[in-house]
Amino acid sequence: MLVDCLLFTVTVAVPATLISWWFGPPDFTICTSTGSSESCSVTPEALRYTRTVFYILAAVFVLVYARSTARGASIGKRSTEVLVIDVENGATIGYARALVRTLLSIVSFGLFGLGFFFALTNDKRRTFHDVLTRTRVISP
Repeated sequence: MLVDCLLFTVTVAVPATLISWWFGPPDFTICTSTGSSESCSVTPEALRYTRTVFYILAAVFVLVYARSTARGASIGKRSTEVLVIDVENGATIGYARALVRTLLSIVSFGLFGLGFFFALTNDKRRTFHDVLTRTRVISP
């Protein structure tokens, strides 16, 4: 998970910021001086531009991430040598189920990690998004 979060930061958050600075609105920040102090703020147009770029890059990341999960493991899972498999037959999952699992894992993370905490409460150590998508993470 840590490798995947780092990968998200490097491929989405940092490029979104750089793209916004390089290609965004010309007046990215507004600075005002009052006496001996200066305050700067981001313009609303620049903020909308940055959010749009971020959301587009995040959507592409989710689609690519789900594709790699459909092959058995994301980049982070490959680095730790674990696989995502179907609970019933032990085969790797398809793209549609990997996409749903990825989106549900984002929801699990967004809810203060409660979906991941669920793995500590059941005997098979499956997260909430694993239970909903009928998958399991194994170490071969």
